[in-house]
Amino acid sequence: MKLAPRSLRSQITAALALLVTVVVALAGLVIVARIDHRERSDVDRQLAARAEKVQQDADKLLDQGDHQEGDDGQDDYGGLLTGSQSLVRLISNGQVVAERGESLPFPLPVPERDGYAMIQGDGQTWRSLTQPLNNTGDRVEVLQDIDDLQRRRSDNIAIVAAVTFIAAVVTAAGTWLITRFLFHPLQRLRTGALAVSADVTGPALPAVDRPQEVADLSHALNTMLDQLRTSMEATRRFTADAGHELRTPLTTLGMTLETLQRNPDLPEPQRTRALEAMQAEHQRLTRLLTGLQALARGDAHALPERTAVDLSALVTEAAHHATRRHTSVTYRLAPASPVTIQGWSTGLRLAIDNLLDNAALHGRPDGVVDIQLSRHSGLARITVSDDGPGIPPDQRHTMKERFARGSRTHAPGSGLGLSLVEQQARLHYGSLHLGQSPSGGLQAVISLPAEPGPGTGQHD
Repeated sequence: MKLAPRSLRSQITAALALLVTVVVALAGLVIVARIDHRERSDVDRQLAARAEKVQQDADKLLDQGDHQEGDDGQDDYGGLLTGSQSLVRLISNGQVVAERGESLPFPLPVPERDGYAMIQGDGQTWRSLTQPLNNTGDRVEVLQDIDDLQRRRSDNIAIVAAVTFIAAVVTAAGTWLITRFLFHPLQRLRTGALAVSADVTGPALPAVDRPQEVADLSHALNTMLDQLRTSMEATRRFTADAGHELRTPLTTLGMTLETLQRNPDLPEPQRTRALEAMQAEHQRLTRLLTGLQALARGDAHALPERTAVDLSALVTEAAHHATRRHTSVTYRLAPASPVTIQGWSTGLRLAIDNLLDNAALHGRPDGVVDIQLSRHSGLARITVSDDGPGIPPDQRHTMKERFARGSRTHAPGSGLGLSLVEQQARLHYGSLHLGQSPSGGLQAVISLPAEPGPGTGQHD
């Protein structure tokens, strides 16, 4: 709606003013209705008392006939009705036979039935009570002018309206001033947010101590901002490293192509070596782009739904294919019982393949790679050990970073293998541990939460 206030301060002010208006108006009208009901009940009781009095003095009223006031303003009926803004009538056979009291400025009809009734005429309102008279067939009607009661009710309603208006204005003004004070911390956050930039060294949002909700919001926003800046810094570093890694094979490919183009009569052995080098660089680029794509999907959590994965079958299949890729390396897979986890078979297979390729590339040329799948304390552990130079303890944590290369290795690679393994382990709520194998090489252990096996209960 175009008329609705846009700012939160205006919305709160309008809402509270409306709420107070409704509450005060309803409360005032209820009070007015109660007062009016009580006064009307008093009038009805007075009419009933007068009707009873008339029934007791009915003979006297009949003897005196119509009312004739004397000079002193009194009548022979004892002055009961004179000046009291009331009227008494005796009705027999549908005709008024006697009446005492005020003279009405409009014709008063004979009541058709007994009981209470409202009579209006010439701007006046009267309350009427008609009752049978002493089982004679005659009736008595007692009337009372209630214009004063009507005016009091109108005055009370006017007072309620005035009080409601004043309460709404005071509430709106007070709420507007109070919210200005209460929203000051939010205004500080807004000012700080406008100063935030993409610069990772930019200022943080101002810290707010109270109220507690705004303080929690400030803390949450600063935490989110720190995470975004950390992610942005990692993305910038990752992009720079990726560009650097891509530049080398692309430059090599370009130089080789230029060599082949300038030397169309290059001897066959040299041409063959050039084509093999280009093929190797192409494979390096393919592996690098595949790794980057896998890392990007993991960072974005673009993951399918979790399913049950048989690790035993997955590790067996990965070891079989690794033997085909690295024919000079011996892969020894230890027998293992079936182990099932919840996860993504594609991501787990990518992690296992990277460990097996890493062991083949960084182990001895004709070395041995030991593969073991075990289960302990509710965790499934995939252990891959090689017989290469290994990684010094002070470099093991760094080697999990992207594009990290060890100081002892000269094997080709993109430097993404272990970072891919750690990412998949983390996405499966597990971890990657790097240590030393029994033969002195690298031992990589992936620990993942496993489902309870047959006969194991909840714990192994």
